[in-house]
Amino acid sequence: MRPVLFELFGVEVPSFAVFMALGFCTALYVVFRQVPRTPIPAAQGGLSRPQAWDLFLVMVMASMLGAKLGHVLFEAPGHKTPEGGVTTGVLDLLAHDPWHWARITEAGYVWYGGFIGALLTAIVYFRRRPELAAWLWVDAFAPAIAAGAVMGRIGCFFAGCCHGRPSDLPWAIQFTTTQVPVHPTQLYDALIALLLFAALWVRFPRRSFDGEGLSSLLMAYAALRFGTELFRGDLDRGSFGALSTSQVLSIPLFLAGLALFVVLRRRAKAPSLAEAPAA
Repeated sequence: MRPVLFELFGVEVPSFAVFMALGFCTALYVVFRQVPRTPIPAAQGGLSRPQAWDLFLVMVMASMLGAKLGHVLFEAPGHKTPEGGVTTGVLDLLAHDPWHWARITEAGYVWYGGFIGALLTAIVYFRRRPELAAWLWVDAFAPAIAAGAVMGRIGCFFAGCCHGRPSDLPWAIQFTTTQVPVHPTQLYDALIALLLFAALWVRFPRRSFDGEGLSSLLMAYAALRFGTELFRGDLDRGSFGALSTSQVLSIPLFLAGLALFVVLRRRAKAPSLAEAPAA
């Protein structure tokens, strides 16, 4: 555990901030590797690096804001107030600190919040640009999302947040924030994201329909994240009854991915009017 990675001119640089920046850089590199240098004609999807850069910047801002809002919504209880007390919920946190959600340089991000924020922004983005092949674009970005998640989870590991339950397994780790060795759930999630990145990267040029990448990412990550949450032991992640916040969010995301996969696959296999046989 190393919450502060290094000092620069006397200023402490948090590990998570460094790895979050590395995550965005890694994602950008992956996107540019997916998009060819020579722009693809609009009739074939319109993939181009200038357009990829524009979309990437929008997604970065949306994901950071979404991750911050997710932190406020799901992890508000337990924050310290200026008076020395502890907040009990969202309204209490905002009453003491109205701009807590806007300070992006401070710790406190929820990955699912950033993911959902980026997805909602993408819907608006592509509705305003109907000339772009939206499902092709989101498939090009899907491996980048997984690659960025790898770096983000490594940042969580260094920061000591998002840790697991007590464990006596050989690979259990004791953080300074835990009394005993615990599951390194940050590394579990990082490994999952790495495997998903590899699968999506290899599959991209071999997809059977546009939208396969994103729908597969939604299903696979949601299902696997639901499983790793069973090993989580930190108190900041929030809960709804017996389920953690991330488990609750995983259910609709998995169902959305399944619905997209079925609908888009059927649409891709359905013959067009030009291909349909004459009656």
